[in-house]
Amino acid sequence: MAVNISIYSNTSPSTKSIALSFEGEILAGSNTSVLTTDIDYFFKITTGARDTDNVQLPVKLMLSLDSLALNDNKQSATNTANTYVDIKSMVVDYVYDYINGHTADQYGSGVKLQLPMQF
Repeated sequence: MAVNISIYSNTSPSTKSIALSFEGEILAGSNTSVLTTDIDYFFKITTGARDTDNVQLPVKLMLSLDSLALNDNKQSATNTANTYVDIKSMVVDYVYDYINGHTADQYGSGVKLQLPMQF
């Protein structure tokens, strides 16, 4: 199952897209504190878009509603450490982060700089 999001710019004729997939698979990762011995379900967000320095934007994984966009510390659009209230708010915040980027250590989250999406 996937949700494909098309992003249109009112200043550019180009369109960017983001794909959000619901994944059910064995996740090979180092964050073992959130993984169980069973199959884990998570969301994977990917895009072919690049940032304003022409660098490919990264793939991001969300393991639960407390997987906040900024290093699991803060939501991207607001200075809050609250978990997302539903999947829609999580998706909206991650898409916001891809489009607008974030400053280094935005809201004291410890994240690296991510430039905005290039249109």
